[in-house]
Order: sequence, then structure tokens, then C-alpha cells
Amino acid sequence: MVPVTSFGIVAFKKSKSIEPILSRIQAWSITSNVPVYFHPVLKNRLPPDANLCESEQIFLRKSRALISVGGDGTFLSTIHMSRFSGKPVMGVNMGGLGFLTDVAADAVEDAMDKIAEGKYTKFKRMMLEARVMRNGRTIKTFRALNDIFLNRFNTPKLTSIAAWHGGNFITDFHCDGIIVATPSGSTAYSLAAGGPIVEPDLRAFLLTPICPQSLTERPLILPCDTYIRFAMRQKDPQILISADGLESMPLDSGDEVVIRYGGEQKNLIRLSSRSYFDLLRTKLEWGKNYKYGGKQE
Repeated sequence: MVPVTSFGIVAFKKSKSIEPILSRIQAWSITSNVPVYFHPVLKNRLPPDANLCESEQIFLRKSRALISVGGDGTFLSTIHMSRFSGKPVMGVNMGGLGFLTDVAADAVEDAMDKIAEGKYTKFKRMMLEARVMRNGRTIKTFRALNDIFLNRFNTPKLTSIAAWHGGNFITDFHCDGIIVATPSGSTAYSLAAGGPIVEPDLRAFLLTPICPQSLTERPLILPCDTYIRFAMRQKDPQILISADGLESMPLDSGDEVVIRYGGEQKNLIRLSSRSYFDLLRTKLEWGKNYKYGGKQE
């Protein structure tokens, strides 16, 4: 891979555990002679000699690669902030499970050494594109790496959402909401709502109703060679559409949401060689208390 000549550092968590990592990154920059720029949100949290950018635009312009320090939420925010650009992105895991963040906090310097020397690989993940249609025209377009979801707000009542896959009507879901996830997002909100875990190299839609009234309305795995369409049929739906939980807007009665395959995010940095199943065993603690101690056959 191409050596990275400058880094941009993003951290949104208010935890005090973040600041020692930022100081170590600044010290690494001095000793390695590789410029490191910090997002303006980190003002008052940095060493006095740190390169704090005055604006997000300057930050993105100066940084050849981006490093998110936090959990998967920070990583997704970094992807959205860069507007799904081609800049390489790496995540330092300071959160909980961290399915997208590849580097442990105690390995930051080693990771940055490797990236600066070009000793890294890139992996790709499927994305979603959602268009909100009102009176036959697109009024808003969202992109997401993990999921697009429709969820009720301001009311404890069930909502009704009509759904199609291509030209085929699925059903009217009576539920709290619906999640359409990518395989990469299968271990996020969709999993919490009872959806399946899907190997992230697959290309598919994961449609998961949230608390459906009918127990037989189960999650669906659908091919992404056509679209998913939702229609808001209630008079006052009080439904919010959100992309990765970061960008959102309320929907009106009669609005439609059309979700398509949105291409691939190809610039995600990987340093470890562990398989997806290694990741699942570690993060979800599969087999941890098994009587044979997790030994493989």
C-alpha cells in the first residue's frame, strides 16, 4: 500500500481515557517526523504543541489518512464526516465491542508506524443508499455503512410500514420500526433487534422489523440486486429515518423510502490477519465457558 504521509485524529468521547492516547499520538508524531493533525472538536484536550486544525475542512484537507479514537460510533462518524471519501480510515478501539475498530489502545504507535510505512491492507464493505421520496421527487438522500432504519418517535403506539422488494409486495409491518442493515452492520442495531449475523463480504439486505406485532414476522435476508421500498400510509406516521444513527429526518404521510445497494467503501484499513470468526469469538465470547476450553478439533 501507499505510505501515509500525514494523519488526522478524531475523538468524540468525553472520557478521560482518551487524552493519554492523544498525547501518545502527538509524541509519536514528533519522534517519527510524520505530521499529525487533530480535529477542532479536541480543543482543550491536547498537548500545547499539538496541531489543532481551525476547521473540519482544513482538517480533512491536510490529513492523508484518518484515525478514529473511540468505538464503532466514532468510526462511523469519521466515515460520514469524510463524506465517504477515499481517505484510508483506521479505528482505535476505546469503546465496547468494536467490530469496526481494528487496533487496541496499547498498539497505537505500532499501528501508525506500519501505516506510515505502507504496511497495511484495505478492506471493503457494502454501503446503502436511501432516497426519501415526497410527491414523486427525491427530497433527501442518505448513505450508510451499517444501517438505515425507520423508527417511531413521540408516540408509544405501533406504526404501520408497507414494504416491497423490487416489484414484489412483502407485507404491512405493524411494529416499532424497521432496520435495513448491510452484512457489516449485522452485528449492530439489527443484531440487538433479533437479526442474524451475516459474513460481511456478502452482498445482501438484512430487513429486521423492530418488535413486530406478529411473532411470525421474522428478519429477512434479501438480494441487493434490486431495491427495497417502504411507504408511510398512516395519517400522522411520526416516523424518523436515520442513517447509521448519525443523519436523520422525520417522514410525512405518503412519503416513500427507496433503499438500494450503494456501492462499496473500499478504504478501510486492516492491520490484523484474524478471520471474521476469530473476531466473533473474541467480541461475543463464543465458547468462553465451554468445558473443553474452546480448543478446536
